[in-house]
Amino acid sequence: MPLRHVFDHHLRQRPEALAVALSDTQLSYGALFERLQRLHSALSNLPRKRADLPLPEGARNFALAIGNHPQAPSLLTAALATPHAVTLLDPHWPDALHQRVLSKLPPDVLFCLSTQTGLIAAAEHLGIPAICVDTDALEAFLAPPKDIPATDPRAIFMVGFTSGTTSEPKAFARARHSWRASLDASRLAFALTEQSHTFAPGPLSHGITLYALAETLDLGATFHALPKFDLASAQQALATARRIVAVPSLLGALCNGMQCGSIVEITTAGAKLDPALLTKARDIFPRARIHEYYGASELGFVSLNTHGRQSSSAPAYSVGRPFPHVELSLRQNGEEVPQGSPGTIFVRGDLAIDSYLWGGRNSGFRREGPWATVGDIGKLNSDGSLSLLGREGGMVITAGHNVYPQEIETALTNIAGITGAVVLGVAHQSRGQELVAIVQGDTPLDELKSQLSIRLPRYKLPRHIYRIIDWPLTTSGKPDRGRLTSWLHKKDSRLVPAAT
Repeated sequence: MPLRHVFDHHLRQRPEALAVALSDTQLSYGALFERLQRLHSALSNLPRKRADLPLPEGARNFALAIGNHPQAPSLLTAALATPHAVTLLDPHWPDALHQRVLSKLPPDVLFCLSTQTGLIAAAEHLGIPAICVDTDALEAFLAPPKDIPATDPRAIFMVGFTSGTTSEPKAFARARHSWRASLDASRLAFALTEQSHTFAPGPLSHGITLYALAETLDLGATFHALPKFDLASAQQALATARRIVAVPSLLGALCNGMQCGSIVEITTAGAKLDPALLTKARDIFPRARIHEYYGASELGFVSLNTHGRQSSSAPAYSVGRPFPHVELSLRQNGEEVPQGSPGTIFVRGDLAIDSYLWGGRNSGFRREGPWATVGDIGKLNSDGSLSLLGREGGMVITAGHNVYPQEIETALTNIAGITGAVVLGVAHQSRGQELVAIVQGDTPLDELKSQLSIRLPRYKLPRHIYRIIDWPLTTSGKPDRGRLTSWLHKKDSRLVPAAT
């Protein structure tokens, strides 16, 4: 992404302005740029022995697995504002997965923590230098400052991954021009200015938080983050921020604090914002507009729903209308489906990747001409808004009917007292599959059934409903459907059959 010229502007206008605040580490734009010059110089001095990733002359690929360590923002910004590229590893991956990824795409250097002994051993085995950022090794690695050249907009600046911790990750590469287009679109869509000082409490290894860092630096505002989430530290960060970027689970955690009138914008994504959380967020952050977008790492932004104090730009049950610069098409077998009919969501625009580097042969991202999809299923409503129904392969067939779980989850979370819901298809001897709902909330069972019968046809009603107190979460903060399915099979006591 071409942030190089942005830093020139910020250095001329406000070199002492605070760029990044994480724990006790604070960097002004001037100090951050000097850090980037030293990182660029050191990376350029490394031998470029591997051509696994096409990069410009003089550029290097460095891997990063340090989570929200205070050194993370400057290292990530090096990929955003210098010719070098980052392979963004999730520090929560098991050692075996780290080893396989390093073997498939060996970087020129690895930045890690001294406690990651398995990762360090894997790097040493592959001849990859490992720099432990929590020791003196990083300062020793840095070189005298060197001028940073302009970046090629067509060049890769990041390798990201889309899977969880238990399967082989699908790797993709991002070119700088795609995030440049995204930044231009999101600045207008989210009403961002140089005063949009942003607090992003999530992991920097996840796309929503990393993008928030890029957005904030592009504006010349201050980016606030935490080494690890805790409510007391979050409250301190909120006191000097004007914007929050967080997945719904973390936004819900922030809503457990005191009312905060300084926040004027909230951006959330990664899961549907349920009505109960929307109501609570409006109460805790009374001045904030809440921008809920649907997108994917491979596609970028797809649609947007902005919620004001009393109303929303699209129905709350939807994920909004197409994002600026994006066209939508719901298709089956290469043809558009009629309005209101389920179809695979395709997008056309300049925000999507070209393809995976590996993985995704049978699922995930694909293209049909200029159109791209990750296999999500949805339908276009009569007002032009988009509703999500599920993912290809996630459809449940019960008693001969095709059912998409997300439609039932949306209906459940629109019932007063329900703060979250997951619907699963479980094998059944005569029906093929039966629908099982797991809910968080205290709505009586009779009221749940009554409200669902109003909203859904009979064949979409769950056969069994369980209650849960705390969701098992993936590393990206979403309910872990795999663990929930396992708990169902094992009759785990954390799932309580709804009886009243």
